[in-house]
Amino acid sequence: MPAVPWWAVFSSVAAPVLLTIGWTIAALRQPPGYDPIGDTISSLSSYGMMDRLILISCLAGLGVAHLVTAIGLRPVPLAARVLYGCGGAATVLVAAVPKLDGARTPPAHGIAAVVAFVALAAWPGLAALAVIRRSRPRRPAPGPGGRDLPWALRPTVGFAASGTMLALGLWLALQLPDGGTAGLAERMTAGAEVLWPLAVVLTLVHWTRRHPPERQAAG
Repeated sequence: MPAVPWWAVFSSVAAPVLLTIGWTIAALRQPPGYDPIGDTISSLSSYGMMDRLILISCLAGLGVAHLVTAIGLRPVPLAARVLYGCGGAATVLVAAVPKLDGARTPPAHGIAAVVAFVALAAWPGLAALAVIRRSRPRRPAPGPGGRDLPWALRPTVGFAASGTMLALGLWLALQLPDGGTAGLAERMTAGAEVLWPLAVVLTLVHWTRRHPPERQAAG
């Protein structure tokens, strides 16, 4: 199994840092009245909001971080990496086309946001499907739940991760546009979607240290 390069580790760590800095500092810079529980993250980048470039910059950096991490996740099946990268590209587009104001959303912004949320939630499940399909022609499925694979690449774990993030995304969709907890739902969904790639990277780094590529090839 190929190792994850250092720059992918860096980008996977940078993603949650950028998201947290963006939504925290941008919210703190707003006048009284902004409600992080009810108001979405995207509203912080809308025209008329104070220091909206803070969130726009952090969202753009977040999208780039996702793209870099997707390129560096070499042990992950290619289809899942492409889907993950699409989520990163869509995040950059979300930053490039901010909301007009608290009530109006450009179509491109809404479409990009949906693509980003779905892609970032679905890629672990797609990776799990690819692992199952790849194992079938050669031998039975690797142990219960893929026990001879890194924890984050086991099919049961991948399906559970995608199911959880898609459920959070559904909660967010049900809260829009007038739900009282839309901001909380978006933060929980976005938080899960930036923390999962970090968990995958750290799992793969730990695995490759315990199972160096040379040792695997020799075995």
